Amino acid sequence: MSFSTVYFQWILLSTLWFAEMEMQMTQRRSENFVAGLVFNLQCNRNGQNVSVSWSRVPSQSLGNITGITIKDNMLWFLPAELVHSGEYSCFSRNGNETQEMIFEVSVQNETCPLMNRVDDVKSTEELICFLPHVFELDPGAEVTWRKNCHPLKGENRTVVPVNRSDKMVGLFTCFVNFTFEGLNYSAAQTTNLYSLPPDFVVTKPKIIFPKQETHTVTLGESFNLSCKALVGKNDMEETQMYWMSDSDSLDLSYKSSTVKESEQLYKHSDLSISEVTAEYLNTDLICVVQHPAGSDFGVARLILASQKEHHYWIGLGLVSLVTLLGAVAFFFRVDLVLVYRDVCSSSAVCRDGKSYDAYVSYLHGDQLISSSAMTFALHFLPEMLEDLYGYKLFISGRDELPGEAVHEVIADRMSRSRRLIIVLTSQSQTDATKKSLISDDAVQLEESSSAQMCAAYEQRVGLYDALVKQGLKVLLVQVEDGVEEDLLPESLRFIRRTKGILRWRQNASDRANRRFWKYVRYHMPPAQRR
Repeated sequence: MSFSTVYFQWILLSTLWFAEMEMQMTQRRSENFVAGLVFNLQCNRNGQNVSVSWSRVPSQSLGNITGITIKDNMLWFLPAELVHSGEYSCFSRNGNETQEMIFEVSVQNETCPLMNRVDDVKSTEELICFLPHVFELDPGAEVTWRKNCHPLKGENRTVVPVNRSDKMVGLFTCFVNFTFEGLNYSAAQTTNLYSLPPDFVVTKPKIIFPKQETHTVTLGESFNLSCKALVGKNDMEETQMYWMSDSDSLDLSYKSSTVKESEQLYKHSDLSISEVTAEYLNTDLICVVQHPAGSDFGVARLILASQKEHHYWIGLGLVSLVTLLGAVAFFFRVDLVLVYRDVCSSSAVCRDGKSYDAYVSYLHGDQLISSSAMTFALHFLPEMLEDLYGYKLFISGRDELPGEAVHEVIADRMSRSRRLIIVLTSQSQTDATKKSLISDDAVQLEESSSAQMCAAYEQRVGLYDALVKQGLKVLLVQVEDGVEEDLLPESLRFIRRTKGILRWRQNASDRANRRFWKYVRYHMPPAQRR
């Protein structure tokens, strides 16, 4: 089988499918009437075996509406009134084929009706009052003409000659006065006589979207579908756009509009589904654009969202929520811990049998001038932690009793403490070697002063408990600049890299050191505030 044969069969099947679909479709059309004039509506179905029934949407009988009658399957407004505005349905059946046409009628108080026919002045020889159904009712009806709603001079005539001049361009309205069933009525019809520009080109409309789309929906929820079509530069208000489906039970509600983008005209039509029911599922919803130059269509289909997809989005939302809460908890962990301790102070206090919350080690001795380490350890630290927050500290050089063995006191108090606070300054380095006072070389310890030996022993015992026994947590506090990390022993460098170091400035404001004290409290164990 050749390619051309297959292509021909595909086109034939597609044409038959679309034709069959059109036989079952629901079409819409907008009509604008003028109050006080006679108008009629007729279905697009012809034939002897066609049965037609009219109703007012939604399912309202026309028997109780005055001024409306049905004659020869056409719906007549004798005459149209403002109360006649609304939707009218024409349901026609020819054998097994059914079709519904819904007319959206708008009745307004105007003098002349809007344009309903168009003619080119260059190709038209005469204008005809195109109201054949009226002349069938009354062949002797009187006709008068108006141009742009201004009376034209002339006798009673149904035809106006056109001299194919641009001066003839305008809106020509014929008014017909006729008699029907003994009553006098008036009808009118307006033709737009136009002159095309030299560069006028008629283009076939083209659907931009949807082409062939599938959307997941949930039963009971509302859903909207949008359709967009390229009309071209010259529309002449001849393009129609509407939605239809291959299901007779669906009543599609949509709104269409025309917009101009980059010298091109586009038509938009929005289909609104107030509640998605099972009838909408797996049904082709078709957007159609029609023009005398051609037509195009796009198809959208609704399918039910799977339960797995629903659970997926719920799970994704929960994971996002947990991640967000985790991020908030991480960035505000210090404040959250301190708030918890303040609110639940009784349950947060440690019950481990320890006597001290922290052992404070710093360089001290019999210097005549108090160092910054001594000032911080003996003044600022107890003033904040002991007096304000209720911690119990053992501060070396302050809390020993006279006559106690130094090494025994250090080991005992250190074992009874929950934290070890090591205060570092530039004075913690000897002038001779620029090495840390806590050197691992025993010779340097012997050459140091007794104060330096005491501080070195404290830190040696504390670091042994922290690194080997893992029973003591260490806080490094730097109270002045000049402490070089490279000159610290490996044990302190390890703690600084893994736990960090807290910096305190003696001459800084209370606001500047507020963050420092917050982190000191965070690393300290909970305490009962006194």
